[in-house]
Amino acid sequence: MDIKDAMKLQHGRWLMANCGKMENPANCKLVMMAPESQREDLLAALTAHAVNKHGSQNNPELRQQLSKAVEAVEA
Repeated sequence: MDIKDAMKLQHGRWLMANCGKMENPANCKLVMMAPESQREDLLAALTAHAVNKHGSQNNPELRQQLSKAVEAVEA
């Protein structure tokens, strides 16, 4: 089964971030996605994950790094 079908993703542009593509000592592979219209919600979730699970400091530099790591994908 196609992952888009399994997740029942609506067609359109989605934003995605993949911990596995970033340097992280925990070897985290978490992937987060949100519709393009919910970019701020995705960034908030990414920030919370980075702080709570990776011990990052919540600061403008972290949020800027996470924002750069977000990729647009078509579903």
